[in-house]
Amino acid sequence: MSHTSSHISIEQITAAQTIDLRTRILRPGQPVEICHYAEDNLSSTFHLGAFVSEEGYDRVLAANGTFMKDASSFFPDTRNPYRLRGMATDLHYRGMGLGSQILQQGEMLLKVMNCDILWFNAREVAFSFYEKNGFSVIGDMFDIPGAGPHKVMYKWL
Repeated sequence: MSHTSSHISIEQITAAQTIDLRTRILRPGQPVEICHYAEDNLSSTFHLGAFVSEEGYDRVLAANGTFMKDASSFFPDTRNPYRLRGMATDLHYRGMGLGSQILQQGEMLLKVMNCDILWFNAREVAFSFYEKNGFSVIGDMFDIPGAGPHKVMYKWL
């Protein structure tokens, strides 16, 4: 399927809508329960999804990310820190800029909310993607069992 005639929209979605991509992309073969986050349904948490519509095909949720209020020990003096979790793009839709669009929309919403920093634990395979989107690395590499090597990345907003 070609993506040349695709229409993309970034929209707020529910926590339940994020579970499929989290499970299939981030934790394949692992129990679905680990893809539910305690913060998913807090009023301060929001979820963004990238929907792709292609002529002759149903509209598809192709990527999503979750933004939650959460402090990091690397940034103890922040006023309103947020954390990105569960960022995932379906393999079929990679390279279309969906993840970047989710980040841009999320950052715009966070700025309105007076958030001063967005941070997250980034998988080693995604470092360059996040660096291209203006994020920096802090600290040493660490392992998350079942998910692999990570580093903390952040961006001041």
